[in-house]
Amino acid sequence: MATRLTGGTLTVTITESLTMTHATTADNRTHSQTITKTFSGIDQLNKRVLNLPNTNQVKVIDLGGTAASNPGTFLRSAVEYIRITNLDDTNGVTVILEDTGADTAAILIDADSSLLLTDTQIEAFTNGSAFSGFSDIDEIFLKAASANTQVEVVVATTA
Repeated sequence: MATRLTGGTLTVTITESLTMTHATTADNRTHSQTITKTFSGIDQLNKRVLNLPNTNQVKVIDLGGTAASNPGTFLRSAVEYIRITNLDDTNGVTVILEDTGADTAAILIDADSSLLLTDTQIEAFTNGSAFSGFSDIDEIFLKAASANTQVEVVVATTA
């Protein structure tokens, strides 16, 4: 079977826009900024919507191994972009980034918010130590903060 698809360019755009009004219209303040990042050679896009139970943490991404052989498993060196979006309008979701040999970091994603990752490195300290260097994220887990929650997970890779 011949391959019919070739890799493409993923474009991610973040737009900020804020207007603060003043009693005197001429003194209104505005802020607007658009940041665009492109990722070339993307030939695999994995997108899932999950019903995350309010129980234990659930592994959603495995960056181990040398090939993307199982669902949710990705070749670490090929990962260009990860987006985790909390689709709930009330409850938070905890994202747990784990280096199985050393570091773990947890980040809370508020309702209707996203976490973007463009690298698979982590470093975490609990004792106030100085930064010493990054290590690989091996696994990413999600845990609903207080109630069953829907999340969307997108992973774009070059292999």
